[in-house]
Amino acid sequence: MSRILIVEDEEVLTDSLRDILEGEGHQVLTAQNGLDALGTIARERLDLVLLDLMLPLVNGLKVLEAVRRDAPSTAVIVVTSCGREALEGQPVQGFLRKPFSLEALLGAVKHVLTPASPVPR
Repeated sequence: MSRILIVEDEEVLTDSLRDILEGEGHQVLTAQNGLDALGTIARERLDLVLLDLMLPLVNGLKVLEAVRRDAPSTAVIVVTSCGREALEGQPVQGFLRKPFSLEALLGAVKHVLTPASPVPR
């Protein structure tokens, strides 16, 4: 079971994503603004952050910087209505542009959370 933080200010989308990911067996935490996300990232061990970029209080790029600094092994999938250029060159493990399909979401999450197979010697 993976621990996933959803950082999204649209409550309906947050609830839908949480229901879907919990249905897939993941433990899900949520934050509705960047400030709450920063607190959760500082206190919790997370496997994945689903991160919107346009957030109240602290924007998503600042949250992404904190993940990279404080939890570098945590994967990040950006889910946003912005284009990829909004990342300003920041590396992420996945990028989904809203609106996205359920299949795209589940595929991205599975891809990021599935450990890579060891290379045969």
